[in-house]
Amino acid sequence: MTSSFTSYSMLLVSLALVFMFISPSSTEKHTKLSNICSKTTDHHWCMRLMKSDSRSEYANNHDFTEVAIDIAYSKARDIHRDLNSLYDRTRNARKKDQYNSCSKNYHGAIKDLKQIKKLFKDGHYKRIAIPVNDAVEEVRDCKNQLEKSTSDSSHLKRRTKEFELLCDVVKISSKFLSHDS
Repeated sequence: MTSSFTSYSMLLVSLALVFMFISPSSTEKHTKLSNICSKTTDHHWCMRLMKSDSRSEYANNHDFTEVAIDIAYSKARDIHRDLNSLYDRTRNARKKDQYNSCSKNYHGAIKDLKQIKKLFKDGHYKRIAIPVNDAVEEVRDCKNQLEKSTSDSSHLKRRTKEFELLCDVVKISSKFLSHDS
């Protein structure tokens, strides 16, 4: 009886030690992400977007900012490509104008993101906020046009909001880098 009690006690102690070492790492891996996302307009959606890239899990401030830039750049390129495709497929002149205008806005945002990538690579973290604001402004012009539209089969409104949120993450995370350097 004492032998089984001792075995049971040892098992419980072993399990407790395992959980002590596992739990902190699983909660810590999203602490930085949660901290940055809490400063955005939509914490939950920010977490979801950033978790889509596994590099964000254990990233330090530098790597996290790079991931945020990469995701925003990819999102802008995808939306730009889809706008060009919608332009080519539609026959409605008003929609064609709208898609063309939005495509130009996203083209501008992509140029801004290329500048952000260069500033990041060169370590000019404090200067990143300006082209981020420019990219968001470009996309807001498109967003205003999309708000007037009744149909949104390509989910451009939602995807544009996601892009704005990702830009916010880039801006916030680059501020952390400015304070680190």
